[in-house]
Amino acid sequence: MINEQVYKELQKIVGPEFVSNAPEICKAYGLKGRGFHNAEARLLGTTPACVVLPGSSREVREIVLLAKRHLIPFTPASTFWFTQAGPRHKEVLFIDLKRLNRLDIDPKNMTATLGPGVIYAQLQAEALKHGLFTMVPGGGSQASVVANHLSWGFSPLNYRLGMANRRIMGVEWVLPDGSILKLGSLATGQNPFWGEGPGPDLRGLLRGNIGWMGSLGIVTKMCVRLFPFQPRPLKPKGITPETYLEFPADRIKWYNFLCPSMDSLVEMMRDIGQAEIGAAVMRVPKAWYHIAKATSKEDLWKRLSSEKHDTGKAHQKKYLLRVLLIGFTSERQLQYEEKVLLTIAERHAAEQRPAKQRDQSWIQSADSVSMWWPTGAFMSVTGQVDSIDCALKTSSRLCQLKKKYTPPTMDDNGDPGWFQLNDMGHCGYLEFLNYWDPNDHQDMIEKIDEYYHLVAPKELVRCGALSFFLQTNSPLSLDGPNYGPNYHRLARKIKQLLDPQGLSNPPGILDALDHVIHEAPWLEKLKDWE
Repeated sequence: MINEQVYKELQKIVGPEFVSNAPEICKAYGLKGRGFHNAEARLLGTTPACVVLPGSSREVREIVLLAKRHLIPFTPASTFWFTQAGPRHKEVLFIDLKRLNRLDIDPKNMTATLGPGVIYAQLQAEALKHGLFTMVPGGGSQASVVANHLSWGFSPLNYRLGMANRRIMGVEWVLPDGSILKLGSLATGQNPFWGEGPGPDLRGLLRGNIGWMGSLGIVTKMCVRLFPFQPRPLKPKGITPETYLEFPADRIKWYNFLCPSMDSLVEMMRDIGQAEIGAAVMRVPKAWYHIAKATSKEDLWKRLSSEKHDTGKAHQKKYLLRVLLIGFTSERQLQYEEKVLLTIAERHAAEQRPAKQRDQSWIQSADSVSMWWPTGAFMSVTGQVDSIDCALKTSSRLCQLKKKYTPPTMDDNGDPGWFQLNDMGHCGYLEFLNYWDPNDHQDMIEKIDEYYHLVAPKELVRCGALSFFLQTNSPLSLDGPNYGPNYHRLARKIKQLLDPQGLSNPPGILDALDHVIHEAPWLEKLKDWE
């Protein structure tokens, strides 16, 4: 319970209109009943005691100092797109960051400086006005740019643009004790256009593998790298919800190829990366193909069912490679890359198939909900950056494992998941997709929990696959000794150093899943490690 004195102090900091302890307001910020269906949300999710919306870094700092003084746990969030962005502790103060929405574009240095309230749709729209662009993640254009750069940020455009953590420049960071730490050029001036130094580079500490999910304080400002784009406008077309961006035919083009086998698909991907062409190279999950074609949920199930009984068709769709070419510098660049691509396709006996020359998914990312939630709930049991060989090995093992858990997971006919090239082919990416019904019977929900939090994480350990969903679906007591082997000890030291009172988004990112297993008898009885 936030007492009256603290409530009045919050009102003084942000103004009466930006703080509330009304039950209906607080409940809207809870995890339960808001589309979060995993065990962490169901078992640990709470309703905050109070909600406050700061409008500046100064106000954020004053709120954190107030929380420290009165020993009040707080949960910061911007667009609320992750379970860990919700309250999982009793009587927390929820800090909604959406008012920190200033956005400044620096065309000369190709950067954008913004607050956590800025979403990708806003950044992309403004960047394109200056002939620049950014990578919008699979999570969708409604995700916070700052939060996504801190937590990972993934899309097929990583092939050319690299991982999001490498695009972080200057940072303004309010630590759990209320002090403000500035990184990069912000440490010595007002221009945030570079991120290295002076002194040790602390961006890795801030971000780690998946980020701290608000348990090491609050980033109130970040400068991110933008990239040059081709000059032709992308024309918006269609009627909601079927909206898309139409490509200029002489500058941007999608290509679809049906490959004879998985081996030929992977070798074709490698050759494309070695040739250093393309803006995106990805293997399309079959479910996404049907989602894009379906006109309704009923039509989607009909398509999936018909594929199940047509092994020839199912086999054919399994090896669909999708390539995006962009003539960043000229029309001639696109023409050259197309010649190289078609030569590579011919070498691997890949059949070119029709492709719509428009975008919903990666430049605009307007269809993320249809991609991830056709059954009402979704989970990825891994998202990993490693060699493409590691991706294939992990995918094969998870396909076999998933058979034991279908149902309750949706039968996707043994689909090996979404994988792609990153860094012009120098590494690969795998995300293994699972769809399920959150309204299923309790025994089926418990089976989902078993698959998601115990069985699949153990399989990843056996594969040597370092998932970036560490501690969001797998417990630290399992991961810590197997990856590192002592990273769990180092992580605890960092948390203790910066947040000794444990007030910043408890239970944080480290111990939440171990708490979940302890609270779930159907999981605790299956745990076979210390």
